Amino acid sequence: QHFYIPMSQGNFDRQITIFSPQGHLYQIEYAMKAATSGGNTAIAVRGKDSAAFITQKKIPDRLIDATSISSIYRISDSIGCLLIGLTPDIRAQVERIRYEENEFVYENGYPMPVHALAKRIADLSQVYTQEASGRAMACVMLFIGCDEEKGAQVYKVDPAGHFLPYKAVSTGKYEPEAMNFLEKKVKELDSLDEDCTVEMAIAAMQSVLSTDFKSSEIEVAVVSKGSKFRQLTEEQVEARLTAISEKSDT
Repeated sequence: QHFYIPMSQGNFDRQITIFSPQGHLYQIEYAMKAATSGGNTAIAVRGKDSAAFITQKKIPDRLIDATSISSIYRISDSIGCLLIGLTPDIRAQVERIRYEENEFVYENGYPMPVHALAKRIADLSQVYTQEASGRAMACVMLFIGCDEEKGAQVYKVDPAGHFLPYKAVSTGKYEPEAMNFLEKKVKELDSLDEDCTVEMAIAAMQSVLSTDFKSSEIEVAVVSKGSKFRQLTEEQVEARLTAISEKSDT
């Protein structure tokens, strides 16, 4: 018996590499949806000589040890990565990112610039849109880094293999609102020092969530010219939150 299958979307989302007549790769779109539908929002901001990113810290279960959950990963002394999406995919992707960075250092004898790392990971992601040997990773990556060649940099890499440098960028649930906030501040960004860069990222998060939050509810990391990538402690985040509220009062 021959069954007639209508030429609908159903035929084109079965395989990763088949275009629909409308020009969609549905599996890649689904991967992006899976990555950003967890409810988290992440924001990255580039200042004069520094770059910072921030995300919400959500503990899915009260019984989980909160110190074991983080979206921020150190890749090298000068590069940090913030990933949102499916936790197992994030873990696998971080392993690959660290491997690529270490391989570059071994082969070339100097630290991998963040733009080269972002391009390499985007190239690897693009393979899964073209070959059906594996599925796309359901995670979106924000890279911050600082190197001698280009200074402070922010990059965003998605499951399709897009990678672009940004002055400021967001991903996740409130991406449109965050981008709208950052677009209005774009002229200020190039003159921000390290503390102000961190404060801009926190202010953007406060704006899109329309609420004040405790230092334990967010994760913040920063990298600057002349200093290593580091994640801020709760006390350091609290100091920045206090500075923001004092500025808004004046």
